[in-house]
Amino acid sequence: MAQHDLDIPIFDALDGLAPPHQQTHFFAHEEQEKALLNAWLSEKMHHAWLLTGPKGIGKATFAYRAARFIFDHGSMGQGASLIEPSSLYIHPDNHAARQVANRAHPNLLSIERPYDAKAKKFRTEITVDEVRKTVRFFGSTAGENTWRVCIVDPADDLNANAANALLKILEEPPVKTVFFLISHAPGKLLPTIRSRCRRLNFAPLENPTLSMALSKLDIASEETVEHISQICEGSIRQAAELQSEDGLIMVHAFERLLVPPFKPDYESLHHFGDLVAQRGKEQNFAKFSDLVFRYLSAQLHQKRSQTSPSTNSMMALANAWENAGESLRETQIFNLDKKQTAINVVRLLAEASRA
Repeated sequence: MAQHDLDIPIFDALDGLAPPHQQTHFFAHEEQEKALLNAWLSEKMHHAWLLTGPKGIGKATFAYRAARFIFDHGSMGQGASLIEPSSLYIHPDNHAARQVANRAHPNLLSIERPYDAKAKKFRTEITVDEVRKTVRFFGSTAGENTWRVCIVDPADDLNANAANALLKILEEPPVKTVFFLISHAPGKLLPTIRSRCRRLNFAPLENPTLSMALSKLDIASEETVEHISQICEGSIRQAAELQSEDGLIMVHAFERLLVPPFKPDYESLHHFGDLVAQRGKEQNFAKFSDLVFRYLSAQLHQKRSQTSPSTNSMMALANAWENAGESLRETQIFNLDKKQTAINVVRLLAEASRA
């Protein structure tokens, strides 16, 4: 079931970094790979896996890596290989690997935010119509004699109707089918969805693995790899974003606005707002959104690590997360003033940080 139109842009794609379904390199996460491989070899493969962790550390790459393995080994039947595999690696020239790289494998379904060709942009959420594609997908005869794989990337983007539709499928899963749900914020998912998945937690990459990955993927030069590895928070994707034209400028400006005593000045706020809302660079607002949630996540982690964290400060950050998220979503949905949103959200973060 080839379900991806090559004329449609790839959601969340970055220039200079191969998307997860085409990525042939994989770094770290050995324990997660071992867990899935052991489940496969023991013929106790769970039907749904929830892959959690910060954005850009390899969760989607892992899902497509697992899909290639399942398609190749599933055609022989579980445990049928003469040589027991030691990893999920499948050579890029393998037939199934080439099909996955083109998202043309008949047994692969990728569910993500749909592209609005008329508006020439992606929707802000995964709709129920996207999940309903599974009806036709599972209702058809398998295109090849192997398992089916459905990847939801990210499951955090499911709206309420889409989440409930997916839950019904997970409650009565089709045979010889594996779901991979990618989540940067699993707390946003329905508890009933989480309870039906086996969870694999992914951690940010650390040096020296991180520096090696940045060099091998040509994300950072020999001169910049050390600096980039120190500020990208273990995320290959964030490192690639930092190398873009405005990446480092935006990060440094954002960080300067949120230093103690957390009282950003008027002029700096407006300069930053101009950068976020720069005409012709819509990706800057998405980068800003990522910075917001990474900042809040780091602040919450820091508070939790304290011996006696302040309840008021924790609540202030939690409320900021909810309010900032709502403001960012509404700006995208209703095409509101991005500069004013950036200013308001930074002020919201500063106020929460002072609590």
